[in-house]
Amino acid sequence: MKKWVVFVVLGAILAGCGSGGAKEASISESSTEKSTETTFSTKQSTAKTKASSVKKKVTFKAADFQIEEAAYQIKIPDTWEVTSEEDFDFYASDENNPEVIMIYGMKKTDFEGIDAFKNAMIGQIVSDEDVQIKEESRKEVPYQTAHYSGYLYTVATVSDGANVGIQYYFLETEADYVVVNIAGLPSFYDRNAETITEMLNSFVSVEQMNTQNL
Repeated sequence: MKKWVVFVVLGAILAGCGSGGAKEASISESSTEKSTETTFSTKQSTAKTKASSVKKKVTFKAADFQIEEAAYQIKIPDTWEVTSEEDFDFYASDENNPEVIMIYGMKKTDFEGIDAFKNAMIGQIVSDEDVQIKEESRKEVPYQTAHYSGYLYTVATVSDGANVGIQYYFLETEADYVVVNIAGLPSFYDRNAETITEMLNSFVSVEQMNTQNL
């Protein structure tokens, strides 16, 4: 069996999160100038607040990969970049935020069933010196995508003082048992539930995709 890597180091999660705030305005001798500057500043702040409150529409791109000889496709946000990682069949991350998706699979002939595959993977999710698992956060529920059924296993962790949520989607495909692993800060899940669902529903074997297109 391949070595299973449970966690990925999310480098510089808190980097660049310096204190915000506008520069102090220089004291003006003119009360009129003060009033004008304050009004302008208020309008700018209001405009920025309105702009930030508008949720940007997420666009997706298709990414192809293989689990041994089986070909698969998944859609990921345009801002995510696919990179090669030795321990995973597929790996992509957000260019601007500490959010990743990792996919790993094994042939169905190697296990008695998806429960055996799932339990073997979950058995390796343990705390170490770098990552502490919040044991009370472990949850498991049945899960259904547009193409496959399986389980969703979630766990909350603490790494370098940052809270990191990890979701494991254990799915049974035509030829493989697959785990789609998504990791990010808690705020990522709060604002991207629809994006995550879209990614999971797009995951499909090329064989099934071609059959549906006939």
